[in-house]
Amino acid sequence: MEGSPVFSKLWRCKVVSSVLVTACKILENKIATRVNLERQGVIVENVLCCLCGKEEESHHHLFLDCSFAWCIWCLCFKWLGVSFVFHIDPKSNFAQFRMSQVSDSVNGVWSTIWTRIVSEIWNHKNFIIFKRGVTDVSEVFVLVQVKV
Repeated sequence: MEGSPVFSKLWRCKVVSSVLVTACKILENKIATRVNLERQGVIVENVLCCLCGKEEESHHHLFLDCSFAWCIWCLCFKWLGVSFVFHIDPKSNFAQFRMSQVSDSVNGVWSTIWTRIVSEIWNHKNFIIFKRGVTDVSEVFVLVQVKV
């Protein structure tokens, strides 16, 4: 992990440490998704994603494949005025979340945007579980915009 270019890129992001830790856990598949909790022997009543209720809540589903997460990504792409080839693996997705023919500092901003998007999806998932919130694409999108 330490010498990996993906993690070198991650640690250069201009975000608070809690967002970096969350992003690192996502990239390493160490985040407490329902599938990961069940794999560790934790009794999970339901392994379905709490955001869409359609598929098992794995790290790649929750942040990239979930219809709720996909809406967030699409809103962000529209806001930023870009189209993007979307990788289903979080590590590949993060590594390729960049623009060609721009400076490293501009791509550093793109990395920061990626960490904020996944962090807000994670925060919203926890809001739903622990505070009995409801899914709200608009709220998550606005939080990404404000925090970026």
